[in-house]
Amino acid sequence: MKIVVPGGAGAMAWSGVIYLLEQPDVTEILITDLSEAKIKDRIEKLGGDNRLKGQALDLMDITASAKTFAGYDVVYNCALLTTCTAATQAALEAGVNYLDLGGWQKERQLALSDDFQRKGIVGICGLGTASGMSNIMSAYGVQQLDKPESIEIMDALVDMVPDTEHTRPLYWGFAIESIIDEFTMDGPYFDEGEMKYVPPLSYPEVGNFKPPAGEVKVATTIHGEPTALSQTFKDRGIKHVSWKIGYGADFEKKMIFLRELGLFNTESINVDGQMVSPRALILKLLHNQLAETKKAPDFRGHMIVVVKGEQGGEKVEYTITEYATAELTKRMQSRGVLSSYRTGVYGAIGTVMIGRGQIDKKGVFYAEACVPPELFLKEAAKAGIEVEVSKRIRL
Repeated sequence: MKIVVPGGAGAMAWSGVIYLLEQPDVTEILITDLSEAKIKDRIEKLGGDNRLKGQALDLMDITASAKTFAGYDVVYNCALLTTCTAATQAALEAGVNYLDLGGWQKERQLALSDDFQRKGIVGICGLGTASGMSNIMSAYGVQQLDKPESIEIMDALVDMVPDTEHTRPLYWGFAIESIIDEFTMDGPYFDEGEMKYVPPLSYPEVGNFKPPAGEVKVATTIHGEPTALSQTFKDRGIKHVSWKIGYGADFEKKMIFLRELGLFNTESINVDGQMVSPRALILKLLHNQLAETKKAPDFRGHMIVVVKGEQGGEKVEYTITEYATAELTKRMQSRGVLSSYRTGVYGAIGTVMIGRGQIDKKGVFYAEACVPPELFLKEAAKAGIEVEVSKRIRL
């Protein structure tokens, strides 16, 4: 099985490539990125495995990407969300299966479904932690019910090291560009059969997550699950889908402060005769922080999905949870992965399932519409994810 990993030198790809290297039937992994230096550094940090290759590639150049993808079994796109549409088009032109970690323009990807089907290949939009594992956990719950009514998703991603023990002023668990979107853009909220768009951090509540995260305030942000799940399970009568995430009080406070200062605004302003985009400036500063001299971050994530409905004439509630085991955390941290390693692992599991022929649908789909949920959850458990399912009768 030959895999090409665009964005392969980035934070999200690191754990995913480690997982791919652990699979004996993966014979080649091509890491592509904009920077040759970053590709070389990543390959060195991965131990220089002879299955690893590297190539500089601008993923937005569809012609060049299609040429690079040709001959591979699966494109596992770990690059920024903004690349997903172009990468999907390039995979189609190359006739290669495709999977990404998610993007905001999935409608444009889904519109290519008939073309993918004609070529006998599959494309999966958004298979990371969320979107991705969240959708598959939801699908598992829906499958248990005769009449599903609601899906509620809560996620926590928290740095367990106190701010005072860092020298850097800000750390983040996945692409900061995407997190800024979550703090600035209205998010979808499907309720009573209607899609609403609400301001960021709406409907806050406290989620009770597994230690060490514990109690974390979560709230609605822009995310793909309400849109995807409400469409996928429309014919099943689903009436409510919500998504909420929490990053911890200190991180949230800092992000809100930067937002209120206007540093997330994209429109350029005049600064002493120079037109400057506040968002471009803050991103430049964030990505050019000095090296850490105290403690590196220790991000821990945990997700809870609650699916409610009717089963056998009774009102039933299924709770599905996922959490990285101590063994997986140790394994990833020992190899330098300090960000949200669950995301990369989930994408890599889906990639390998495609390569092994375990996902037989052809076309472009949301994850829950084509990935066998029980099989995926079992593969996640093998990788070191603690998956739990509980059932409760509601009176």
